[in-house]
Amino acid sequence: MIKYVLIYTDFGDTCDGLARVNGVYDTLENAQKAMDNDVNNYMLENNLEDEALTKSSYTYTLVGDESDGCQWQILEIKE
Repeated sequence: MIKYVLIYTDFGDTCDGLARVNGVYDTLENAQKAMDNDVNNYMLENNLEDEALTKSSYTYTLVGDESDGCQWQILEIKE
């Protein structure tokens, strides 16, 4: 059985740069929805404009950059 793990990593002066698990999902679609929701919440909480969204694909999103921002990734795992 395949599962999808959504992880995120905060970057910045006050962050440790370690990845955290946001959730484990049964489908890629559910993981993508969770990633989109978390990215939107992050941008709202930090008062960021759409231009802050640096890179995005169906399994990866970067807001800001690796020195000040947040990165989300969807990883596929087999149980």
